[in-house]
Amino acid sequence: MKKIFRRVFLTALVICTAMLVIGCQREWDGTLRLGSSMADGTVEVLSAREFGRLLEYYSGGTMRVDVLAGGLGGNEREIVEGQQLGTMDMSVVSGILQNFDPAMMIMEYELLFINEDHVRKVWEGPIGRDIYDRLVDTTGIRVLSMLMRTPRIMTTVRPINSIEDLHGLRLRVPEMPARLALWAALGASPTPMAFPEVYTALQTRTIDGQENPISVIVNARFYEVAEYLAVTNHVYGFMFITIAESTYRRLTDQQREWVNRAAAGAAVFNDAAVREVEAAEFAQAIQHMTVTHPDTSGWRALTANVYQQFLHVDGFVDFYRAIREAGREFE
Repeated sequence: MKKIFRRVFLTALVICTAMLVIGCQREWDGTLRLGSSMADGTVEVLSAREFGRLLEYYSGGTMRVDVLAGGLGGNEREIVEGQQLGTMDMSVVSGILQNFDPAMMIMEYELLFINEDHVRKVWEGPIGRDIYDRLVDTTGIRVLSMLMRTPRIMTTVRPINSIEDLHGLRLRVPEMPARLALWAALGASPTPMAFPEVYTALQTRTIDGQENPISVIVNARFYEVAEYLAVTNHVYGFMFITIAESTYRRLTDQQREWVNRAAAGAAVFNDAAVREVEAAEFAQAIQHMTVTHPDTSGWRALTANVYQQFLHVDGFVDFYRAIREAGREFE
């Protein structure tokens, strides 16, 4: 009986091993898996799908993109980890990259960028190329193109008209060191919290406010639990279409050209869609909220020295200073 069992076990082991070998040897079918934690229907996901449409067109149908949105590919961290492990080819991400290279906190550093022109000068110029090259070296992730988002603004349970109104404000922020330090310097009480918990926390007054682009505010229906909308534009938003360097190297020169062209086309589509959607989303939000436009001109001075808390982070300060210098013409 034991011999029979052993024979069956060994046979099954051989079959399983053979199947694994065959699976590993199976040729790539031209499909790229692209993950996004954003909900289906958001501009970022629509832009990812436009990337897929363009890639299929440029490649004559030999390449396609499987867009896994709304968490189907995992949360942002899991998506990037998947790119590093080889289970995910592409992503639409931004600030989460600092979890893999702390210098990338520069991507969502409050009050750093003056306006959209400053953003484009940095990310489409030499500074951006230096950051992209570093990302390949430190994370194995390659940036293909930048997708503009609307700036981050605040939704709160009390009006924000001046810097004094920030004092003691329990403001939900992502658990990122620079963002916690910057809001603390402004006098707020930054409160790290997972995004899915924010709606209930506002509803129960566990927190006094949160900050996000208008699209996130509307899609999350924060206007139902926060009466005030403060247009602060404290972070000019952007995301990146990225590809795992291991995937990129697997492509032929022709396939890389198609991928790069499709990513550039998706960025053009995204930036036009953002402007169109922003107006509609603001119109929806202000039906439910009281809007304020606080003077933030002094906020930058209050946070001018916060970067010194991160002198130990390799690469960060050099990028910070370069971006500040690049912005002088916009001040």
